[in-house]
Amino acid sequence: MQEFNLSQNQSLRQEQILAPTQIQSLELLMAPMMELQARLDTELSINPVLELEGNDSINESPDAGEKPIQSEEVTGTAEAENLKDEEFASLVHLTEEWHNSLPVGNSTRYKADEEKYQYFLDSIVDVPSIQNALLDQLTFLDLSKEEKDNVELIIGSIDHQGYFTTPLEDLAVIAGTDLEGMSKALKVVQCFEPVAIGARNLQESLLIQLDKQGKSKSKAAVLVRKYLDELAVNHIPQIAESMKLTISELQVIIDEVRKLKPFPCFGLNSFKSRTLYVLAELEIVKKDGVYIVNMITTHQPKLRISEYYMRLLENKNTASEAKEYIKQKVLQGNNIIRSLEQRQDTILKIAEVIADTQFDFLENGIEFLKPSTMKQVADKIDMHETTVSRAVSQKYVQTPQGLLELRFFFTGGYQSDSGDLLSSRSVIEKIKEIIDEEDNLKPYSDDAIAENLKDQGIPVARRTVAKYREEVGIPSSRLRRQYK
Repeated sequence: MQEFNLSQNQSLRQEQILAPTQIQSLELLMAPMMELQARLDTELSINPVLELEGNDSINESPDAGEKPIQSEEVTGTAEAENLKDEEFASLVHLTEEWHNSLPVGNSTRYKADEEKYQYFLDSIVDVPSIQNALLDQLTFLDLSKEEKDNVELIIGSIDHQGYFTTPLEDLAVIAGTDLEGMSKALKVVQCFEPVAIGARNLQESLLIQLDKQGKSKSKAAVLVRKYLDELAVNHIPQIAESMKLTISELQVIIDEVRKLKPFPCFGLNSFKSRTLYVLAELEIVKKDGVYIVNMITTHQPKLRISEYYMRLLENKNTASEAKEYIKQKVLQGNNIIRSLEQRQDTILKIAEVIADTQFDFLENGIEFLKPSTMKQVADKIDMHETTVSRAVSQKYVQTPQGLLELRFFFTGGYQSDSGDLLSSRSVIEKIKEIIDEEDNLKPYSDDAIAENLKDQGIPVARRTVAKYREEVGIPSSRLRRQYK
């Protein structure tokens, strides 16, 4: 018989537990600008003592008949209940200091900024999806309800490139119909615009495009139908021999095929599945021969503690429960304000290090980008590396070289024979330049590119060249080779 031994043991261990205010501070630090705006809008809606800087209407004295805050509205926490009067007085003092450090509110300027921001939001176009565009075309067809249902299933399964990749058998089971019915529905969709929408693969897409041009029996269609895989690996001589063509004649046909769209929605901006909107939080500008960093505060809400609620705290007639409630909300509001200050200070310090170390890049472009790691920057501003990582995520800066994410500036690199430091992005640009200048009939191998870089004083291994080449989508020398 198995015996069970039940016992209790005590042990000591250290654990790092983040306080709610620390978690909140990290969340605000990581949030990009548009997400931060949404987060602050939420805070403004749930915390009555928080208000926007420049909004003076709330600070007006309450009407004589206004009702005081009732005790049933109070949901005080232990943190608020334990807040001592002297601690709260210190908190109020900090709040007043923060107010004094802000520029004098200008309601006219604030209103103008709001109107500018609203105009920016109103200017964002609602991008239609592929599915909506196809459903609009479906409304013009005279189909039975079952046929329309089948077509809608097909439309719902088309990806952002315009391909239909779901097995017809699966949709037939879902629709409770036969395979023939789903095949007819697919053919209906493939008659919609853009051309070749609903194609199941690249080959079918190209063949549909050629058919729409009246070239279903052309040599280009034969090339796509029979030799597409060999064309993908650049077996030009073998294809020419099989099709009984000269390489020059085959090249003309290949050029014709290359004019077709690689996928149905290629080049159609109105069918993009996801559009990314970003706001720059900083700008790097040149002044008196040096680059300086400015915070862009146009779109960042400025919060403050409402003076009206502060007066309620000083009012002897305010119920004690109401005062505790207001204290709790003031404490939460100050945590938000303090977190915003820390966020701005951290991002600004990182950007100032970037502006100081990347002078050559800001002047001349990506080839002069110097390698930099987050640890190096963290050491300079006396912060932890993980804090820097959180701060640069999805934060954008306007530079003389364009709008860039702060994370763009953190990359490994190499030291040239002359002692100059080059980032990996700079090396990639040099690889692109070498390939752009090569003879297409005799393209450089990865070994040859590595030797070319070595001649320029940049020690890069062949496998590193291959890695960088693949990262930017440049095919191998065998696939880049052209034939006469």
